[in-house]
Amino acid sequence: MLAASHDKDSEEFVQKKLREANALGTSGAVCLDLNDKQLKLLDQALANGTVVKTIDGRLYLNERAVSERKEGQGFMALLIMLVVGSVLASIVVLVSKAGG
Repeated sequence: MLAASHDKDSEEFVQKKLREANALGTSGAVCLDLNDKQLKLLDQALANGTVVKTIDGRLYLNERAVSERKEGQGFMALLIMLVVGSVLASIVVLVSKAGG
């Protein structure tokens, strides 16, 4: 859990750097100096489309992909809570029928 939190912080660091540089499109794309761990996270961000690399190697943040990804994570959390609630309700019903 701690590692996931740290990875999220590093991913947000990359996004923050691009926002601060106003790298929100091809015209504002920049080069970033990142450490090895941040480069791995950058590769993930490039793969999922939240960061885009221009032909000349500069980077910019794809705000639309970032917001869609956050929306998807919220939906996934809701779905997990619904499944857990359903399982718990099923257990309660089964236990009450078995005891009666």
